[in-house]
Amino acid sequence: MLAIFTVILWHTSTFVPNLSRFAEGHLPVILAEPVVVSGYLLWWVGIPYFLITAGYCFRKSSLKNKDPIAQFRRYVSPLGWLLFGWLCIYIVIPINWPAEVISHGWWQAFYTAAQKNVDLIADKHISLFLDGGRPVWHLWFLPALMVSLAVLTLVSIFQLQKYLIYLIVSLYVMALAEEFVGGYFVSSTIHLGHWIQAILLTALGWWFAERAQPSMAMAWGLIVGGYVLALIEGMIMMPMFHGSHQAIQQHTFLGGIALGLGLFLLALAKPSLGQSTPFPFLARFTLGVYVSHPLVLYTLRPILWPKLGSWPLREVLGALVVYAVSVLVTLGVGKVPIARYLVMKPVRKQPRAVIGDAN
Repeated sequence: MLAIFTVILWHTSTFVPNLSRFAEGHLPVILAEPVVVSGYLLWWVGIPYFLITAGYCFRKSSLKNKDPIAQFRRYVSPLGWLLFGWLCIYIVIPINWPAEVISHGWWQAFYTAAQKNVDLIADKHISLFLDGGRPVWHLWFLPALMVSLAVLTLVSIFQLQKYLIYLIVSLYVMALAEEFVGGYFVSSTIHLGHWIQAILLTALGWWFAERAQPSMAMAWGLIVGGYVLALIEGMIMMPMFHGSHQAIQQHTFLGGIALGLGLFLLALAKPSLGQSTPFPFLARFTLGVYVSHPLVLYTLRPILWPKLGSWPLREVLGALVVYAVSVLVTLGVGKVPIARYLVMKPVRKQPRAVIGDAN
């Protein structure tokens, strides 16, 4: 639940700027900078956890299934349909659609949004899926995960597992090199940062699937050490890039990688953690909440955000409401025979559940 909640909080888009303004206006400089950098590290608590988990589960499954191609198809096919279905939805849904409908009517609001988004896809095509631009937004995660699993499948087919750690290091160096040359490889409109990070983190999960059971000390060491290292990285970058939101946001934090890995290893080292809380039940809805929460955010933002005022942590309360409504949406859609595959992956020979294998 923590991971998906941080994703929603990040997607409010105003949490980090508001936190930065609050810290710079009310805290001494020595405390303000760590608080601001901590806001940027929010991303490294959510998405990396999902990617590392996916790589870990994919490898564990491949150890039982000797046909890597069949396994790849079994994992990727549902993700492809999930991407197609939700992309169609987000193409026709305007941002803040209630206000648009009130102002322009249902047909004009949705037709205009669809026309603009189709033109965007025709113009920018692949870059939208690499950057997560409108109308793809958070759905970049799905093709990035599919490509990551394809890379790991090739590693398995050609039996290159012993070189996996070199691939991980090379991807990290490539991510830093892309930042160094201005954030763009291949051409001036193609940014590979998210996908490089996705392959790196998924490969990291795969690699740890063959390691011994981690200890609590190792997990906490990575969490604390990663957080401290990421703070140092961010505090060095802020004066270098004059506090540029884009530069810091796109940076591949080495400490962030360690932090995300530590959180994952904590779950492995203590599987019973949180079992007596509602978290295991809520975890069943993670996939559905991930794909549907921007739609809920579109709906609630013009209604809820003005009522929350301008206090610094209003996004936290707003994100909690968005999460709760997204769970209800996932639960409701999950009961509709065909539509349920918009919030779940089909599970063969197992009871149906509103959850994806990687979650």
